[in-house]
Amino acid sequence: MEKVYIYGLIDSEKNELKYIGKSINPQSRYRKHLQESKNKSSYKDNWIYSLLENNSKPELVIIDEVKKDEWVFWEKYYIAYYKFIGCKLTNISDGGDNPPNLTGRKRTKEEIEKISKSNLGKKRSDEVRKNMSLSKKGKPILHLNNGKERSLSHRLNLSLSLKGRTSPNKGKKFDENYKKKLSMSHSHQKKAIIQMDLNDNIIKIWDSVSDAKKEYKNNHISECCLGKIKTAAGYKWKYYEQ
Repeated sequence: MEKVYIYGLIDSEKNELKYIGKSINPQSRYRKHLQESKNKSSYKDNWIYSLLENNSKPELVIIDEVKKDEWVFWEKYYIAYYKFIGCKLTNISDGGDNPPNLTGRKRTKEEIEKISKSNLGKKRSDEVRKNMSLSKKGKPILHLNNGKERSLSHRLNLSLSLKGRTSPNKGKKFDENYKKKLSMSHSHQKKAIIQMDLNDNIIKIWDSVSDAKKEYKNNHISECCLGKIKTAAGYKWKYYEQ
């Protein structure tokens, strides 16, 4: 019987699981995600497009391998599970062809029996069983990383992000200049910022970072203002000093 893969896309900059889908050819579907992001027609597209603009890409994770007639159930299951443990997914539905609202709903006896029968005697590969076991323990899923396993530090960061408790600045020591910039960015939400092209020509002065974020749907503008990255949304940004 033809197999269907339940896969995930991980934010390579934040080590956060951001999307779950299904495909019989995950690598081909992954390439389509990159192409479709140019349309900016969904939250997922905007997220992927922002990564591409920063010369980065989402990373592919194979979560499970299921039977063709069972993918609807398993896609819903994994979306619900990872949302439950704190992942901020870009999925706009609960998965499947006709996604129902499962909040507070108990499954019928017929549904439970059908699910039980579908899993009776089901054999999974060692890799899939290991991935499922690790995911249930709240540990990072081993996934494609150019054929190599991630370092202990990287896996720890991924594990924390999947639990919704990641802190990119935890344990870091910043110099006084950076602390001052960080303090200024948080102490005044309406601090004006300057938008420039790549040749440093001023395009516009915005009232705040949040206004620019809403316009370009890009969450990295503040990082650019702080000097952590060079560009965001295809432009240079800095705080306006009066």
